[in-house]
Amino acid sequence: MQQTHFSPPYQGGVAVLMAVGVYLCYNDPMTSNHGFTLIELLVVIAIIGILAALVLVALGNARDKANDARLRSDLGQLRKLAEIYNQDAGSYTGFGTCVVTPNAANCKGGIENSVTQLTTDINAAGTGGTNAYSDANNFCLNIILKTAGRLCVDVSGTTIQTPGAWCGGAGNVTCTPS
Repeated sequence: MQQTHFSPPYQGGVAVLMAVGVYLCYNDPMTSNHGFTLIELLVVIAIIGILAALVLVALGNARDKANDARLRSDLGQLRKLAEIYNQDAGSYTGFGTCVVTPNAANCKGGIENSVTQLTTDINAAGTGGTNAYSDANNFCLNIILKTAGRLCVDVSGTTIQTPGAWCGGAGNVTCTPS
């Protein structure tokens, strides 16, 4: 059987010349119904999956950084509440208890509602909550951040952010890097 390539003058793509005994098949690129191969589809799906994974990692990091910024703000507000406590009570004694168990009996100056809101927010962050220590002249607050270790603030305004920053225990109510 002899095959000849030519462009048929009609749409449809198949020319059959019965009289001559020649069967010609022609695939017109304009009317061809060519789909994607399985390999092409799998490559596209893999590329989309890789891009989606990269975006999710970036969003997760951004969320953790935003969460840490909120925790820093909350710790700064607790520091201001410590000053209000000191003005009302005449010392910082008991402020650590106010932070751990905020109620009218433990908190002076009517700050129990604000302390409750801040500690609830810090606890909701899922980083381990707030540690608070105080004596007559000093207080120290620290929290664990999601991305940057620990953050510690004391009465002097010292803010230490290191993986081991800590305060409290055995008469230590100042921030110490560790």
